[in-house]
Amino acid sequence: MNIRDLFRLFLILCLIFSLVACSDSKQTGPAERRATPVLTAKVIREDIARTLSAVGNVQPAASVAVTPQVGGQIIETRVRAGQDVHEGDILFRLDPRPFEAVVNEVKARLNKNQVLLKKAEEDMARFARLVKQDAVSREQYDQAVTDAQSQKAAVAQDESALASAMLQLEYATIKAPVSGRVGEIFVDTGNVVKANDERSLLTIKTLSPAKIGFAVPERYLPEIREYFGTRGMTVSASPEGDAKPPAKGKLTSIDNTVDIATGTIRLEATFPNEDQRLWPGQFTRITLDLAEVRGALVLPSSAVLEGISGPYAYVVKDDLTVEARDVAVQQLGQGRLMIEKGLAEGETVVIDGQINLAPGASVTLRNPQAGAEAARPAP
Repeated sequence: MNIRDLFRLFLILCLIFSLVACSDSKQTGPAERRATPVLTAKVIREDIARTLSAVGNVQPAASVAVTPQVGGQIIETRVRAGQDVHEGDILFRLDPRPFEAVVNEVKARLNKNQVLLKKAEEDMARFARLVKQDAVSREQYDQAVTDAQSQKAAVAQDESALASAMLQLEYATIKAPVSGRVGEIFVDTGNVVKANDERSLLTIKTLSPAKIGFAVPERYLPEIREYFGTRGMTVSASPEGDAKPPAKGKLTSIDNTVDIATGTIRLEATFPNEDQRLWPGQFTRITLDLAEVRGALVLPSSAVLEGISGPYAYVVKDDLTVEARDVAVQQLGQGRLMIEKGLAEGETVVIDGQINLAPGASVTLRNPQAGAEAARPAP
């Protein structure tokens, strides 16, 4: 066999292999279009409580920076950082001796002027009798009256000065203006402080009650204002990492301005916080109760994905193919959504396995018996 014959044989073999490969691909092509296994749930209708979710920040009911109202040397510190105090508890004592000296000086001057006032009043009474008898001139009587009134004014001035000196002495004992927890102490015993010093001695934060500020979209403002003014609104707070049931409080404040940068309105809720679970500066998950909705369409939140044009869900049709459906939803909490439009009661939606899906894809149900219960949160 010459080279030309070998070449022809090679071409024939290549053609045979190509035909066989094409035949195999045609036979195996449909088999490669396998159905995607998915987990589904049905859209159900039930009465639900509408809520809003947000992230809040805990604030103390009161935060007071304690500064001295008089100057002097700190001779005693009665508190430590982290201590709980009650209104009126002693925090610091300044050296009282300068203030006591002023009090004693004013008292002595007051005593002197009180004696002089008594003498002036006696002279005025005597001159009043004598002037009627023409024993003294009218001018002498008028002078006695003037002296008595002047001395009376001096006594009143001394009484006011004594009250001020006593107040300064009282301020030398620095007391807690509110009840709460003491923070870091910034000035130690032995330091000299000034009246209304720029440095605060410490800060007291009132932990019970506690306030939480949070923001919600402005579109809910009319509804919130209506409920806030008629029946009040309950707010639940769950601190990060806290497995206990949410703390309950009441909405107590609505800001007077919508934030034009974010399109939100600032709200504030107050919590009793008797167990001090809520700590100032802490971030919490907030749930604001709105109103009960009867006959709402509900499904698990995992059914809804976020696309370029907005939220959507995969709906399983009777032929076990899926259709991408645009939806409008509201969060209900506990892993559930309320459907506003896009789905109907009884429709089956994919809640797990969407990553491998596209519109028109075939699916197999991993839970073919799934019913209304699949849309309910796990107990």
